[in-house]
Amino acid sequence: MRYRFIARGGVEGDSPPMARLLRGSGGRGGKTRLQLYLSMLWLARNEDRPVFQYPAITWSLLLGYGDNPAGVRRVQEALRWLDREAFIELRRRQGASSAVHLLSDAGTGRPYQAPGPAIKTVPRAQRDEHLYVQLPAGLWTNGWIMELSGAAVAMYLVLLHERRGENKQVWLSPRIGREVYDLSDETRRKGLTELAAHGLIKVSKRPLHQGLFDDPLRTRHVYDLNPDALGQLDPHEATTGAPGVFSQPARPFNDDDDPTVWQRRINDL
Repeated sequence: MRYRFIARGGVEGDSPPMARLLRGSGGRGGKTRLQLYLSMLWLARNEDRPVFQYPAITWSLLLGYGDNPAGVRRVQEALRWLDREAFIELRRRQGASSAVHLLSDAGTGRPYQAPGPAIKTVPRAQRDEHLYVQLPAGLWTNGWIMELSGAAVAMYLVLLHERRGENKQVWLSPRIGREVYDLSDETRRKGLTELAAHGLIKVSKRPLHQGLFDDPLRTRHVYDLNPDALGQLDPHEATTGAPGVFSQPARPFNDDDDPTVWQRRINDL
């Protein structure tokens, strides 16, 4: 998904799409909206203007809500919200499930265009609009999409964005969380704590630099993202040791990480 889905374009910019999905009209259903929209982006792969024709019960099963009425209602409410806010366009079909037309992850309401191919074809001056991060397939193939809270998924995306494709430690202050990502301090703390407890990030302390000298008594938390953990760790088996220590892989990486395979499985439901 594009940087513009995760972060503001500037300090005075509108709330980014990710924060809007989490908050909605009052905070309820944020996890389902984020899960559902990210799942559509993943299934879209590199396709422009993708259309999904799955019934709500199929999305409910994919997201781990089961086939019970409550889970189906959650998905239906999320679909209606995404339609109202121009993240998708629902087109009703007589005697069949509505067709879901995916719209831009930048929140523009335009038809979705995959960022990978787009960045190779647009003029250099427009490439910043299509810079993107890629969530590991293990979020779906290993069941983490069902396990993690909306706050944890959001903070994982924030850390990916802060890394800018580099393997580096990330420091994330409350001010950056609010001004760049429009996420509350509570969401930031909850999400980071959950990611650390699952072994998906490592938390360590780094001394603050004070002019010419380091103050050993003043430190700040920095975060190391473990990009392979979503594929290596099973959410139901991963240990939850002290934050700052990566859990050992519970099972081998699931090679079945191709979205087209999952599309076929959905069709078979």
